[in-house]
Amino acid sequence: MILFKDALIHSPPRKSLRADLLVEGSRIAKIGRVESSADAGTYENKVLLPGYIDSHIHLLEYGYSLIFLDLREVRSREEFFTSLSSYLSTARELGFLYAFNLAPERLKETDWEPLTSDLDKISKDVPILIRREDGHSVYLNKAARRWLLYDQPIEHANDHLTGRFNELAVERMQERIPREVRIEAFIKAGADLLAKGVTSAAVMIGDEASLGDVEVIGSVGERLGIEAALFPQNRDVGKICDLELTRLGGCILIDGSFGSHTAALREPYTDAPGNNGILYFSQRELNALVKCTEEAGLQMTFHAIGDEAIEQLLTAYEKTIDPANSRRHRIEHAELMPPDLIERAAKLNLILGVQPMFEIAWGQKEGMYAERLGERRRWTNPYRSILDAGIRIAAGSDAPITLPDPAEGITAFLNHPIAEERITVEEAVAAYTSEGAYAVHLEERIGSLREGLDADILVFDRDPFVSNDFHPIAVIKSGKLVAGSL
Repeated sequence: MILFKDALIHSPPRKSLRADLLVEGSRIAKIGRVESSADAGTYENKVLLPGYIDSHIHLLEYGYSLIFLDLREVRSREEFFTSLSSYLSTARELGFLYAFNLAPERLKETDWEPLTSDLDKISKDVPILIRREDGHSVYLNKAARRWLLYDQPIEHANDHLTGRFNELAVERMQERIPREVRIEAFIKAGADLLAKGVTSAAVMIGDEASLGDVEVIGSVGERLGIEAALFPQNRDVGKICDLELTRLGGCILIDGSFGSHTAALREPYTDAPGNNGILYFSQRELNALVKCTEEAGLQMTFHAIGDEAIEQLLTAYEKTIDPANSRRHRIEHAELMPPDLIERAAKLNLILGVQPMFEIAWGQKEGMYAERLGERRRWTNPYRSILDAGIRIAAGSDAPITLPDPAEGITAFLNHPIAEERITVEEAVAAYTSEGAYAVHLEERIGSLREGLDADILVFDRDPFVSNDFHPIAVIKSGKLVAGSL
């Protein structure tokens, strides 16, 4: 047993209170006045929050970024080549070089991206695949092109690849990673999340080629550490039902990303006249998939970033789903949301799976959003407007795109570059706790500090609502201390 005496308990949207909280086994047994007991470890005057929920994470890929080469901190062309060259001996042992999170817009040479010929200078025989930070472009040397895209008409291409070439290269790369490495990646990712206070997550898993990783994550069992609500990224409704899963979607792509100029826009990119991005579905195809998924009784969600993609998905939803939205259908990312789309989403009672760190990464006055969208930047991730319209938001990281650190995400909500779109600290915490639980139908188990719910608890010495430091000193998952110290 664990007893917190005279604790300050924050559990938005409920009012904060000061009370004792008793943990017995894996559950919160009582909140109120509790007599001390020799059987309970007792801690006084702590501040408690529910465990964080990351509402959109690619857990396997985040684990890969912890195992393989992460280029997140690279800031120049020279650092890029040094990082790859230093990693090459490890890559030879693996049989490939797989790297994540190259951010060309943050390099000193802002107009440079690696060509196939550049990567061939690193190695002509070891396949090299590098994923852009947004996940929607890949950079390959010739060996990787031969290994992964042997049947595609790109033999003489020298630039990075986007669209379906990007998707196919990544799918085939994932297939070539051994099962034991996948298991290691899931376990490493779970441990990293717990250290950051994330006790549960909406996990985007699988792809159009395979749902084999559903079985792999299941085999990990308790070693995963966190509660995982799976969103299988595959259009085969029958296969999902056969696996007895209750959701479909995640990053089933309606469009791409702003960074790669592939998010679908109503009007062309400001910095690429004539380019409106990519739509992966026709309206008819998307309508049919939404209808089939709804008839199967599955919760669904799709990746839609640009206003054209969001509009296409809203049109499909409007034709099929009940505006009460009892299945809690969602849109993932929903980055460019002008007022007319906010209004339509509100009428359907949709949930938006959002990533507040995107604004810190790309939303500054001279940032990537401004470069790609011009004045439309005003309506990127407009959280205050979305909440004021009555739409629920569940916050996540989209890791490995941004780090899965809710403490930083809460700060990002509070410091949105467009001041009118900042939300309150209570709303920000709720987006990472109670709203995250609601978004996966788990609010009767997780997301709040209430009697009878799972004892997923974050512990603080100082009140984070005062200090604005939401990094816990200790993390309790299902009644057990799993990170930090009390």
